[in-house]
Amino acid sequence: MNIAFYPYWAAKTLLSLINVIYIMVITTFIYGQTGSVLYAALFPFIQMTARIVAGLTAPLLVNRFAFSRLILSIPLTKTLLITGIAIAFTDLTAHIPLLLVGVAILSFMDGWESPLLNTLTPRLVQGEDLVKANSLLSFSKQTVTIIGYAMTGFIVMHWGASQTFWAAATLSWVVLLLMSMISSLTRDNQEQIEKSASKRDALREGWIMLWKNRSLRLITFMDLVEGLAGSIWIGAITLAFVKEALGQEEGWWGLINSSYAAGTILGGVVAIVLATRIQRHLISSMAIGSLVFSLLTVIYGLNSLPWLALVLCVLMGPAYQIRDVAQQTAFQSSVPVESLSKVYAAHQIILSTAMSLSTVIFGLIADQLGVRLVYVIGGALLMVSALCSFSLNRVKRSKDTTTHSHNS
Repeated sequence: MNIAFYPYWAAKTLLSLINVIYIMVITTFIYGQTGSVLYAALFPFIQMTARIVAGLTAPLLVNRFAFSRLILSIPLTKTLLITGIAIAFTDLTAHIPLLLVGVAILSFMDGWESPLLNTLTPRLVQGEDLVKANSLLSFSKQTVTIIGYAMTGFIVMHWGASQTFWAAATLSWVVLLLMSMISSLTRDNQEQIEKSASKRDALREGWIMLWKNRSLRLITFMDLVEGLAGSIWIGAITLAFVKEALGQEEGWWGLINSSYAAGTILGGVVAIVLATRIQRHLISSMAIGSLVFSLLTVIYGLNSLPWLALVLCVLMGPAYQIRDVAQQTAFQSSVPVESLSKVYAAHQIILSTAMSLSTVIFGLIADQLGVRLVYVIGGALLMVSALCSFSLNRVKRSKDTTTHSHNS
């Protein structure tokens, strides 16, 4: 494994934690100050919108500046902004709209940074180590996210919003230091600029590659379908399921979340242990993971036994992680590294839009038709994704046959 991967791994993990801290702090702060659910809901809406706009413009950035410069300048800007919000936090108590403007700018910078960071994985790690790298990144992200959400609320209650936000600002400076290390370790390989003939070509390039490359098109469709299904796990729907389908009180909501978290962490460990096998059988791993995850989701939706719901949530973790790691690796392997950030930018827009829409759609279905149907539909969508894996296998075999005949 490239030595630069380790500071990158640490930076990605800390970024996940920073994201959790600042989401929790600002959401609880806005709700506490205004008592308005609408104001609190504006925060994730602004985040998602800013990320979509950033994804649309990211190719222009990549087209103009060297990669090594971008992976330093964007984290620097973010760090200065977070620090500025931390310094002015007390003054912002009377200016919620101004705080939301800061959130919009920060989310916009996140939307630029995300495709660049995703591109770093295959730049730093190649061959058989790629699945292992993706497994480690996924495991650490899920773990700190789960721990972060569990702990941040408690810390805000005891430290206050302002002091807790300072923790995010301090961690941002650590990330900036790590990104400086990565930049210096990889500068020789990152100096090229991903030039396109024109601005219009730069904006279209990622979308064209997503559409023309059959493997990429299928994987993106699978991610789209899974993004739609992913909204079935939002808090409000899970709580409704606990009360209506399982007939339990709010305490079981916490147990369901905890068992899903335990399954996710267990899945991360399983993916790391099986990394070599997943690498050798990428598409089969993707198909089996999707199929098992979809079946477990449908059974979960039809189930009425609280203890069985907990077991199913734990079992979903390994299936989800194996599918996710295999899918991520297959995506990275289907694109030349120099074009990957533009493709990831387009990919990010599709997923962000899908998740925004599905949250509303599944909320309406749960209200009008019952919460069980939400999980059955979610399981059916995941089944569609699993079937796409088999189509992807055919595409790969066809490509391998063509390559073999050309070589002969």
